[in-house]
Amino acid sequence: MIHPVVMPRQRWERPLLVAILLLAAALRLGAPGITEFKRDEANLSQLALDLAQGRDLPLLGIASSVGVPNPPINVYLMAIPYTLGSSPIPATLFVGALNVIAVALTWRLARRYYGPVVAVLAALLYAVGPWAVIYSRKIWAQDLLPPFVVAVVFTGLLAFGERRTWAHWLHWPLLALAVQIHYGAFVLVPLSVIMLALWARRLPWRHTAIGLLLAALTLVPALVGAWRADLLTLDTLRTGLDSGGERTRAISTTALDHARLTIAGTEIHALAGPQQFERYLDTVPDVYPLLDLIPVGVAAAAVWLAGRALRRGRARTSPDLVLVAWLIVPVLAYTWEWVEVAPHYMIPLMPAAYLALGAGGAALWARSGRGLRAVGAAGLIVIAGLQVGLVVQLLRFVDAHATPGGFGTPLHYLLEARAALLARDPADVIVVSVGEVAPVDEVPAVWGVLLDPLPSVRFANGTQTAVIPAGDALLLIAPVPDLRLCTGSDCQAGALDVFALRPGEAPLVLREAVPGAWADVSAIEPVRFANDAHLTGYAVRADGVLLRWELGGPVAVTPQVTVHALDAGGQRLAQHDRFSWAGQYWRAGDTLYLWVDLVLPPEAVTLRVGMYTLADGEPDTVEVLDAQGAYLAQGWDIPLDG
Repeated sequence: MIHPVVMPRQRWERPLLVAILLLAAALRLGAPGITEFKRDEANLSQLALDLAQGRDLPLLGIASSVGVPNPPINVYLMAIPYTLGSSPIPATLFVGALNVIAVALTWRLARRYYGPVVAVLAALLYAVGPWAVIYSRKIWAQDLLPPFVVAVVFTGLLAFGERRTWAHWLHWPLLALAVQIHYGAFVLVPLSVIMLALWARRLPWRHTAIGLLLAALTLVPALVGAWRADLLTLDTLRTGLDSGGERTRAISTTALDHARLTIAGTEIHALAGPQQFERYLDTVPDVYPLLDLIPVGVAAAAVWLAGRALRRGRARTSPDLVLVAWLIVPVLAYTWEWVEVAPHYMIPLMPAAYLALGAGGAALWARSGRGLRAVGAAGLIVIAGLQVGLVVQLLRFVDAHATPGGFGTPLHYLLEARAALLARDPADVIVVSVGEVAPVDEVPAVWGVLLDPLPSVRFANGTQTAVIPAGDALLLIAPVPDLRLCTGSDCQAGALDVFALRPGEAPLVLREAVPGAWADVSAIEPVRFANDAHLTGYAVRADGVLLRWELGGPVAVTPQVTVHALDAGGQRLAQHDRFSWAGQYWRAGDTLYLWVDLVLPPEAVTLRVGMYTLADGEPDTVEVLDAQGAYLAQGWDIPLDG
């Protein structure tokens, strides 16, 4: 059995613990608006908000990086802060608070099995680790993992090593929850197996069975959701693993490299993006060589712990081997690159790294004289201070500079526009940018959840579509290259409000939905299609064709529009097809402008405009109808001479 360290509580322990937790909280909860809020964060938030407001009970989460949907456990957790309202700020703080709990649990585990010095060292290193902080500051499923990771290992030691009944009941469901929060937590499963192997003698199997039953119950929502989505097949898993395209599956050092930088806290400049990282590095001292000593120390401590456990017969009386395995297994699991290895896959090993380094540091402390202890304490304070400085300066930098390819626009900039829109309480908002449909497109995903309280929010890809609603509506424009509605400062002409983002980023523009000079077309007698869309005008431009439509109500299937250029003999000279505006956004009386990238040959004398939908890959024509609703034609010809 494991023998916990029995030491009287020192007077300095509580003040130091409080100080460390306050520092961890400041780094994780401070300035919550300086966080990314992109597609994954938005999609997870939307599911959680739907659950919190009683609109839906998700049985699957958002898509994972291996192509298989995540279980819904992270949605259920995130629904807790969303019961307070639709703002993402409480949810961001919730993630940070869970990670402060992870630091506290790390201290508690270290205090029980290694004593107060190890506990303080491990907790401090974890509190200030740059990547530990970064992976605590946004609504990301993997950022929810740390407290569950520590709790799984801690309850395993208590259950198997100390034979605590209640821990048997908790360990297995906690393990099941961790793996469902993020698939990367599967690396904890071998740790449970190792703990079973070390302490399986006289194991109270009845209590283990209860724990396994509770774990199975946590799987029920995901299994039901997977069954309904027809995902419980080997082909589905194989397709997910192959979804990354061609990949050379081979042994590599990628996982080891990710583990090294994660433990050290180096390479955080990557968040400043490829265009700005050097500028960020110019604002901070060159401390990476010093921080690179941290993983070296962790590796040395792990070797020492393993040797001590085997040499002194501590394998079954201490957590040493479990701690070493906790550190190694996540690296070994990805050394053969069966999936594309991402740095955040190393989140589960961070507590182990700081526990190991704390244990090694405490051993050196015990063997050192007063002078060396003073030097060691000063060095620890310097390293901790430098890590805090790196993180704080990074947050300041990404908040004040555009970082393309790196950190996304901080959330608080978006919340300013959100607050202004909610205060106006418009009946309808159309967000104009790139992309039209959540959860696939980022802008609809983000603004769909940010503007969730409004009664109607629709999205238009402004590079090829414009909409003038029949009723009162506002446009929120996120200018992007090739925006057709307006360009550059023209978008701000007549704006109701302009919301500045970071320097170098185009501002968000709020304006009324009114047609401009770009909407000038040649009117034609309305042509009625079977989906109640009426073609009412066209214009031939140098870069393509502009079509004007008047819409009926929503349609279940988004149609495609096809435009043919015909010569005098009716022969097709050129053709271009494109999807119309997303069918669920159509409203009766809306005016829709569609740009078609078709440059007309000089010989073209007629435009033929048609619509069709795809059913099982086969086109199904949307027919042209007469005034009485009878079939008239497959498409409509427009003479270019007027």
